[in-house]
Amino acid sequence: MPRKNGCFVLPDQASAVPFRRFGERVEFCLITTSAGRWGFPKGHIDPGETPEQTALKEALEEAGLHGRIVGAPLVGYRADKNGESKRVVALLMEVTRCDDQWDEAAVRQRRWVSRSEAQDLLNRDVLQTCLAVARERIPDALATGLPATGECGSGDGLECP
Repeated sequence: MPRKNGCFVLPDQASAVPFRRFGERVEFCLITTSAGRWGFPKGHIDPGETPEQTALKEALEEAGLHGRIVGAPLVGYRADKNGESKRVVALLMEVTRCDDQWDEAAVRQRRWVSRSEAQDLLNRDVLQTCLAVARERIPDALATGLPATGECGSGDGLECP
């Protein structure tokens, strides 16, 4: 997590980088943004929520995904939208179930893709970085089978389902 004057800076938003596995094959879930670009579920961290809780909530609302956060945060970055700059933390999410219908199904597309397809669809450098770091971490996450091990500056530890 970024630091300011030696203290952790809490993120404004959290993003899930969802993946699922089929034997040796790994797929990533992408969704369309309000601008129609492909990306990962992301949203504002509400008061009292941890980044992990927000990432899981956004994945459910925006893509109908259920699962768990695994490993430490992937990356922290800044996202600029409508003249505002937000601090975002990206978290790796192992998907255990997908709903056929979800809250934002009418306004977002959801697509499961291979790593190479994701690379072709993601048109922002920071999302390419999230994908690359996720791909590096997935073998360790799958080998340990453990939930998240890092904090996102909350100081409370992690809240995993």
